[in-house]
Amino acid sequence: MGRATRVGASDASCCRPDIIQDGGPAAPAPLLALLTLSTTEHRVRPTGNLIFEESCQLKILQVCLVASCLCVASSVAQTASGAGSNTQEINAQNANNVCRVYFSTPKPGMGQQYEAGRKKHMQFHRDQKDTWTWNTYAIETGDNAGTYVTSSCGHAWKDFDEWEARMGKADTTDGATNLTPYVQGGRNGFYVYRSDMSLAPANQPPAPMTAVTIFVLHPGAGPDFIAAVKKVNDALNKQADWPKTSGWLQLVNGGEGPTFVLLNSRKNWADFAPLPKTTADVLNEAYGKELSDQIQKTIRDCTAHQYTEEAAYRADLGYMPGK
Repeated sequence: MGRATRVGASDASCCRPDIIQDGGPAAPAPLLALLTLSTTEHRVRPTGNLIFEESCQLKILQVCLVASCLCVASSVAQTASGAGSNTQEINAQNANNVCRVYFSTPKPGMGQQYEAGRKKHMQFHRDQKDTWTWNTYAIETGDNAGTYVTSSCGHAWKDFDEWEARMGKADTTDGATNLTPYVQGGRNGFYVYRSDMSLAPANQPPAPMTAVTIFVLHPGAGPDFIAAVKKVNDALNKQADWPKTSGWLQLVNGGEGPTFVLLNSRKNWADFAPLPKTTADVLNEAYGKELSDQIQKTIRDCTAHQYTEEAAYRADLGYMPGK
């Protein structure tokens, strides 16, 4: 559906490792994650405004940055937890964690018409006795504020063939009637909820609010980034009082990658207040400052851009089978 606009991208040097796996009282909802992965400047996600006439010096700087990411991360990868590191094991663990996510931005002044159309479209799913759950979120902060995200998670890849054969044509027709007239832009894509990278299990009930952090990585930096995140998880899992509510989504089709989305559930705005310890504090305690700094540097160096937003769960704009 709609193409979302750029959301608060920041330079890699501004990456905050303290927000990695930041906890919250309610479990994250995988569907929300797609919240912010698009931009009008770049095909699907903000990656910076580099000009093609960039100087040789800048090119060298970029190469050095990527090289630094690979070198620093090597020691992190070597010490990463062995559990779930095998590709086949990871694929099996996430085999039923695929999400389809739609982003829709209403035309100016047509937010109410869009919401009314979304409700009619969800009634269509109800009338068709659709077996899939569809959740909708409204982005409330950042450059994408005003965009709606509708997603369905917990599927295997083959499920999309079955759904398309059963619902696809009729769904497109109804969407063209009830949604398209009020939408100025949008996009859609496929994400996988990475259970092997997350503190919370997949398919948790939606939280009232979700803090979303999008990491757009340098090309080829995915393995080192994942290894570093897993080291963070190893440390946080040993903290009995740390909320195990965060989850990661990985964009697999429909945008620029590597892109990872960190979801942290929140009950309300008060729930955004900092925890007594930062992630950096936990890493220092678990690994000592030298390795802690190394893990955090890997995350920073592998990240080309990072941006955040908040999304509110809109139960009135969603659909659950049997309801």
